[in-house]
Amino acid sequence: MKIKKIITILIIVLLIILIVLISLLLGHNNQEEITTNSDAPTAIESGETDSTLKKVEARNDFYAVEKSVQKYYQYLTMNTTNSNNITAGPEENNVGTQSIIYDMLDKQYIQYKNLTEDNLFDIIEPISTSEIIIDNMYVSQIDENMSVYIVLGKEINQSNKEEKSFNMLVKMDMANRTFSLILDDMAEEIIKSSKVGETLDIEVESSIEKKDYNTFTYEDISDEEYITDMFNDFKTYMMYYQEEAYEQLDEEYREKKFGTYEEFQQFINNNIRDIVIMKADKFKVEDYDEYVQYIVSDQNENFYIFNENGTMDYTVILDTYTVDIPEFTEEYNNAQDSEKVLLNLQKVFNAINDGDYKYVYNKLDNTFKQTNFPTEEDFENYIKNNFYEENSIGYSNYKTSGDLHIYEIEITDSSNASNVEKTKNFIMQLEEGTDFVMSFEV
Repeated sequence: MKIKKIITILIIVLLIILIVLISLLLGHNNQEEITTNSDAPTAIESGETDSTLKKVEARNDFYAVEKSVQKYYQYLTMNTTNSNNITAGPEENNVGTQSIIYDMLDKQYIQYKNLTEDNLFDIIEPISTSEIIIDNMYVSQIDENMSVYIVLGKEINQSNKEEKSFNMLVKMDMANRTFSLILDDMAEEIIKSSKVGETLDIEVESSIEKKDYNTFTYEDISDEEYITDMFNDFKTYMMYYQEEAYEQLDEEYREKKFGTYEEFQQFINNNIRDIVIMKADKFKVEDYDEYVQYIVSDQNENFYIFNENGTMDYTVILDTYTVDIPEFTEEYNNAQDSEKVLLNLQKVFNAINDGDYKYVYNKLDNTFKQTNFPTEEDFENYIKNNFYEENSIGYSNYKTSGDLHIYEIEITDSSNASNVEKTKNFIMQLEEGTDFVMSFEV
């Protein structure tokens, strides 16, 4: 009996040890380090305590922090040039920028660097005219008034477009509407030891003293302002930072549309004039369980679909046909077969108008393709010689033959007021899901 009891006790002890080891392993795997490169950690799940470090989700908080960071860089720029876009108010004319910047710095950072107003610019190097882009932002809310933000971004020299990464901690006092900044190596050390899902290891005072230049305003940011900023943010990436723009693309879309970074670069080069002048014109917001989707069209009715995971944390789809967005899938699944064919034909002509001949070529019936267009180049030449640059379609005379759907499609040049019409029969076979194959009258 004693032996059985001993064995039972040993088994229980072993089980307890095993459970503890498993818990430790799971706990370790759930911790994510904050990194200072583009491989930023994902947002933690909702339900964590406020003091844990997480992606910033509150739009108004993001903007308050962003403007505080921009304020610092604006005054840092003022020290090096008098011919910039920053206009000093009357009370600032007789105040040195050393005093202004000193007001913004955190007490811990000042002590760490042994800073005074006199030696400030011996430690902090002034910069030339620059633009600030924030790549990632995280927050640890210490209490109802005090929060600490980790800001990862880049400073872009506007004259030569050279970029320099920066990492910063911003303490925010929501009660007093004040902030303080921790910079460079001190910020780096704190960030390196920080993990998403844990409380930030930093001393935080109960409030931040209000000075002349460390205040911020808290504004209610509208959808229109936010979407315009997000749109312009991605536009900047496409114009100057193609690699980062490529990484911002939705993964499935990126693989189907481009396949390689080189193909994306070619797309940018082919469309650079339109990219430079593009601006957000119309938008629609769709709120799904796991993300918010913003469907934006520019002045030329090109579509940009932003799937938002957190404030200014998004992936992008650049058209409405390469991959199916939930809104299209729902409409498609509820449609009659004749309506599905028209939805697919609209995709086809959207692709033709975009110059995406590869998408349409891959939708052609194999026998039809081999007979008429053995190569994608053959197909592209035919489209350019037989369709318009901007095609608009109408339809009539719908009929079926077995599982084939046949529409007579009227094609007009939407960029020409004369509206000369071409008519062609399109034949389509619906396949699984939203897939299809087609042919047309040559």
